[in-house]
This record gives sequence, C-alpha cells and structure tokens, in this order.
Amino acid sequence: MTASGEVMREQRAHIELERWYRRLLWAYPIGYRRTHGQEILTTLMDSAEPGQRTPNRADVADLLRGALRQWFRLPTGIPAVATAMVVAVALGAAGAVAASWLAWQTAAGLPSNTVAQQIAETVGGAKLTTPDFQRLDDTQKIWRGVHVQELSRPAPPWGIDTAQARLQADGWTLGPVVKHYLSPPRLNEVSYHTFQATRGGLVLTVDARPNSASGHLHAVITPAQPTWEPGAVLLGCLVGVITGWVLTGWTMYRLRRRSLPRRLAAFTLGLTALGLAALPTAAIWFKTLDNFIFIEPGLDPYAILPLCRLIMLDPAAKQGGEALAIGLAILVLAATGRNRTTAQPTATAA
Repeated sequence: MTASGEVMREQRAHIELERWYRRLLWAYPIGYRRTHGQEILTTLMDSAEPGQRTPNRADVADLLRGALRQWFRLPTGIPAVATAMVVAVALGAAGAVAASWLAWQTAAGLPSNTVAQQIAETVGGAKLTTPDFQRLDDTQKIWRGVHVQELSRPAPPWGIDTAQARLQADGWTLGPVVKHYLSPPRLNEVSYHTFQATRGGLVLTVDARPNSASGHLHAVITPAQPTWEPGAVLLGCLVGVITGWVLTGWTMYRLRRRSLPRRLAAFTLGLTALGLAALPTAAIWFKTLDNFIFIEPGLDPYAILPLCRLIMLDPAAKQGGEALAIGLAILVLAATGRNRTTAQPTATAA
C-alpha cells in the first residue's frame, strides 16, 4: 500500500472513531456536553490507537459511567441530598397517580341500565318488573359501578348453580362462591352468598339469598382493574423518582449561576412547595401500599380502588397541585436570567 493510501485509511478510521465518540457523548446532559464535550473528545482521540475505528469497551464504560454521574450529580452537602430525596419521593407519588390514570383510561365502560337489568335477570332467572338502579359513573365518585336490585318485590327463589350455569352460557367466566354466615352462627344458617363473574372487562358481583322466601338479589357491575395498572404504577413511580432527582440537581446548579435575589426567591418557593407537598405525598404513598401490597383478597367489588381517583378526590390533592405549580415556577427561575461568570472545572470523561 502506498503512503498516500495509508494516510487516507488512517483519516477514514479517525473520522469513523470520532463519530462513534460524538454519539456516545450524547449520553451526557446537554449543558455539560456543550461546555466540556470538545475537551473530552480531544482527550479520547489523542489516546486512541493508530487505525482504531471503534471505541474500546473500557472507553465506552467510562463514558457511560461519566454520563450517569453527571445526570445524577448534586451539589455537595446534606441539604442538597435531602432536598433531592424529598422531591424524588414527591414526584414519584405524582408519577404513580399519572400512571394509574392512564391505565384506567383503558378500562371497560359501564353498561346501560337496560343491559345491567338483563344481566341481573340472567342471574335471577326471571324478569325484574320494578328494578332499582344506582349508577356511580360521575367524576366525583371514587369507584364506578352500576347497582341493580329489586327491593319492592322479592325475586323468586333461585339457585346458585343454575344462576352460574346461565351466566356461563351467556359468556361469563365464573369465580368462587363465598358463604356468609350469621354472627353469631346459628345452626350453620347462611346469611347470604357472594360470587363473581367476569366478561368483556366487567366484573359482576352478586350478593343474594337464594332458595329463601325473600329471594333477595343485589348485582353490582364494575369495571375490571386493568391488569397492567400495578406495573404502570411502579413504572410511573420510578420515572417520577428519577425525574425528581435529576431536576433537583439541574435546578440547583443553574441557580448557583443566578443572582442572589433570584436564588432567595427560589429558596422561599421551594420551602413553600415542600410544605404543601408533604400531606398529599404521604397520602399517595400510603394508599398505594394499601391498594397494591397490603390488600386482602376477597369478593368485595370495591376492594381495589382506582389509585388515581382515590387521590384526585382527596382534599389534599389541591395542595399537591399547588406544589407542582410552585415547582414549575422554580424551574422557570432557574432556566431564565443572566449567568454569573464562574471558572469552569476541568472536565474528565468519567
């Protein structure tokens, strides 16, 4: 190979390696990359072997570790770490609520009164002439559902087995039957039965006293919990925690370059936001654990509540919204304004 050919080969290798390093540098925060990216690139290219076309594993690992460290870097001191932890917990709670809301947008809609009556008649095996309906489908209710019962005239005697057979023939998937006894027990006399069935994203819960003179029947039709809601809540919480930590570090470093009045305003607003967020954050975490970890299984249609509605209808939710608004104002204070002139520290790849 001629000398000119060798030079061209070296140049192509150099250009290709530089492209690889520039792609890897995109892992760093944009502000750090603008300030130190060229310096890091020059150091990496100077240390490369002749003819090297791709980064070696050690350089890739060092760059990714350095990028991760820059994303999660905080100013030194306990107050900065404590603030980041509180903000991360608060935004983690907000992320859990947002994920729950998104999950419940995919839940099945409630049936009309006519369809609900037909379902109840399938259970009872007879037409309901004067059914009583109670619909819980407005935005101010924690749980959505349709109650169907006939209190004015007792339903005719019917059996659990025949009721389940009719439901199964109608496309419902059957659940277990639970017998509820009188308290205190009286000769093993059953007070009422409860069983569930599911179909098309709906859960049918039946409370009834079959084979008795009263023939009482109470059917509740509710949306089934989206199967992916617990996973979505966990993911939303994780995203919120990471976002809270990263935004806290970014805001603190930005504010260090701002004027003293702007920093004092941000500090005052931050204390106010933390105070407002304390109660709703504690409520969200408690209710999240209560709904997804410590809940006891059973046939109660209201055992698992939509976390988003449970929180959004809580009186403390307004405080949480105000805290988020103040947090946004702090971000605006950090992002705007003139920079103070400061000496830049020496950059390192890691």
